[in-house]
Amino acid sequence: MPAPRKKRSTLRWIVVAFVLAGLAGGAVAVADPDESGQAGPQTRVAGTADGGRSGSHGSGAGTACGAATAQTIGAIDAQVARRIYRGELSGREVGEDVAHVTGSQELLSALAGGSQTAVYNAVHTIVYTPHWHIVRLRVTRGARVLADVGGPYIIAPLKGSLRQGATKLGSYVVSVQDDVGYVKLVTRFVDVPIDLYGGPAPRPADKFLMGTLQRAPKLPVDGSSVKAHGVSYFVRVAQADAFPSGKLKVALFVPAPSKALSARSCAAVRDLAWGEIVKHVAARFRPLATQYQDFVGTLEGSTGGVAFVREGNLQVAGLSAGPRYLPAHGKVSYHGRVWQVFSWEPFPPARVYFLAP
Repeated sequence: MPAPRKKRSTLRWIVVAFVLAGLAGGAVAVADPDESGQAGPQTRVAGTADGGRSGSHGSGAGTACGAATAQTIGAIDAQVARRIYRGELSGREVGEDVAHVTGSQELLSALAGGSQTAVYNAVHTIVYTPHWHIVRLRVTRGARVLADVGGPYIIAPLKGSLRQGATKLGSYVVSVQDDVGYVKLVTRFVDVPIDLYGGPAPRPADKFLMGTLQRAPKLPVDGSSVKAHGVSYFVRVAQADAFPSGKLKVALFVPAPSKALSARSCAAVRDLAWGEIVKHVAARFRPLATQYQDFVGTLEGSTGGVAFVREGNLQVAGLSAGPRYLPAHGKVSYHGRVWQVFSWEPFPPARVYFLAP
């Protein structure tokens, strides 16, 4: 009988994808996500006149973003969701997890010996070894599945060959993240409802699988608008891979912006959108004031931007020296590019500077 499903810690992903990828050193201590996995549909539309996006130092001067407001916000949210997904496919610790599979002498010997029981035992050992973060592993020879151990709903599989010298003994499919973990990460970093549709073949591609917006609407078209639970959303839909094969549709539901937010320029809307994500990432670190360096590494990895924490002219956190001068708001030239700057003072005089990608 297969062993019980091993639950992968959501927190590990932060270390794996970004900090251990060389972005920052040390472990990351963050707040545990809400185990319910539920996100309220009002999170981005209630509470403030700008649609919940406050704290920008910029003005709304310029041509109103208008109908492009939702698309502007949705593009930023989708970018972060894509980076989170890519983090499950690459990075130093992901590479180490794959090496645990391909370098397992127990597994290779079992394959060479032809014992399916031995193969299963070796796969079970790999999946359930403490501190290895493999949530599912399937080993095959040709079309025959020799062992398949792990959870039922898994995302972002990696595939390869199992070899002993030049001899191919079999193939593997491995993953380091499950669907629930991915949904939680996106929800906690981006703070919009997310639903997954589809799953392993032959599951229909438009069938609701899991997520935070329930009851889920029928799979929307990318760029469309839908109404659910009395709230209007702009929807971004991306594709991901299911385990061991098949496709998933990842739908992000961005609450329709308020009239006040739509009246701002698109540059101001982008500033507000990135600023909210900066604060959502910061909220994962408690206390933030003692973890600025880890916060910067995670923020850069999850967004593709550049971040610094400074107290006046003293830089207290950053993965590089950064520009000599950083404005509280506006643009700055750095590494041959012009960046839009968002800044925020979580604990004065410390100020977080984020250079938006």
